[in-house]
Amino acid sequence: MSAPLAKTTCLVHPERPASARCPSCGTFYCAECITEHDGRLTCARCLAEEQQVEAPAPRKSRFAIPLMPVIHLAAGITILWLTYYAVAQILLSVPADFHDGTVWE
Repeated sequence: MSAPLAKTTCLVHPERPASARCPSCGTFYCAECITEHDGRLTCARCLAEEQQVEAPAPRKSRFAIPLMPVIHLAAGITILWLTYYAVAQILLSVPADFHDGTVWE
């Protein structure tokens, strides 16, 4: 049979009296070491283990990593080409008399 809560101490802080017992591992902890998660008390170690089990592994696509730099390069080249094309269209729209210098006289 286990010791009553009043006579136990915290596993992490032996100088402090225990205030709760973790239902997962059965270890006694002080008020600072025990935490409430999803409406129940648990210790940090058990909570971390639950988080690791519950967290799904990230899904990796076999095309995502090699393909993304190619897509970024193609998008950059396209944007650069469109910019130069727009500047060229603006320069072509300048009237011819602007080039021969009669506008400045």
